[in-house]
Amino acid sequence: MRLRGVLFLVAVINGLQAQGPLDAPPELLAFARQTMAQPPTVRAKLEALLSAVFTSTDPGRPPMAYGNDRTRTVSEAWRERRANCLSLTALFVSSCRAAGLEVQFAEVLNVNRWQRSGSTIRFERHLVALVKASAHEDLVADFMPAPRRRTGNYIVALLSRDRVLALFHSNRAVELMEAAPEAALAEARRSLDVDPRSAIGWNIQGVVLGRMGRSMEAEASFRRALALEAKDGVALGNLELLLREAGRQEEADHYRKLGHEIRKKDPYFRAALAQEALEAGNLKGALKHAKASVKLNPQDADLLLILARVRLAMGDPEAALKALEKAKKLSTPEEQARFENKMAIIRRGRMEP
Repeated sequence: MRLRGVLFLVAVINGLQAQGPLDAPPELLAFARQTMAQPPTVRAKLEALLSAVFTSTDPGRPPMAYGNDRTRTVSEAWRERRANCLSLTALFVSSCRAAGLEVQFAEVLNVNRWQRSGSTIRFERHLVALVKASAHEDLVADFMPAPRRRTGNYIVALLSRDRVLALFHSNRAVELMEAAPEAALAEARRSLDVDPRSAIGWNIQGVVLGRMGRSMEAEASFRRALALEAKDGVALGNLELLLREAGRQEEADHYRKLGHEIRKKDPYFRAALAQEALEAGNLKGALKHAKASVKLNPQDADLLLILARVRLAMGDPEAALKALEKAKKLSTPEEQARFENKMAIIRRGRMEP
């Protein structure tokens, strides 16, 4: 696997359109008011709401389940009983406000993660509803049947409704990018219409434009993202890749250098560095980056494959087999045969996995 051709983008793997994507349908608002009418405290009201949403025994309203297959509007999430964190957060914010509670959208800064989706790498942001229980206590509404108290190590950034709406449209753009690029571009532009100062929105528009072969416009979008957020490692990586593919190596190297420290927690960037070090014969550096990539995302079989290649190059077939065995367990049935074949080759004494 070669990661140099992979596009990096920021996406909120979440979801939300009734009158608008974040608007709750009347039946949800009525349900929320009724559910939270009797409990005497903010905590008790929120407990009642979460219990009713996640542990419902009403056959006409089954429990809410996590659904990351597509972004859903609040109405869709309520009707289909499936949501991811953005749609669920919007559902909770609407419900709490209907019951008179003070609530805000928030991004949990120390929960976000990198995730592969086909040939695309997503930086998934995690959103929650933050409910004010008292002057000194905030409660978190999330994919749990009971609220949690926000502690000091639970780091959040408050988001405006416009920023969340922009993220919704950005998410839709990501989902449509492969099958319907023109529709994806329209969603990306809706995102920027709502929040033109969103580096995320400009980056995603750049990715869509790049996929459509509109390189000059894509470059302009990535540069606009960096003008808004100079330390956006995702946009830095995308711009570097675009420049490198255009043969503008010196400029690409400049952005690689800028992004080196910023992107050190990106497992796929570390994997690319491991491959480069391996090709250059720098086995110590290759092992360092390969191990870091697996530590950052231990659930990606391809990262384990890179680690196995480094281990083989270092003359340690047993460690390579161990990495490949883990990769096999994480793979689809179709991919498992590929890893089994690589392990068989190593066992026969050959050094190429």
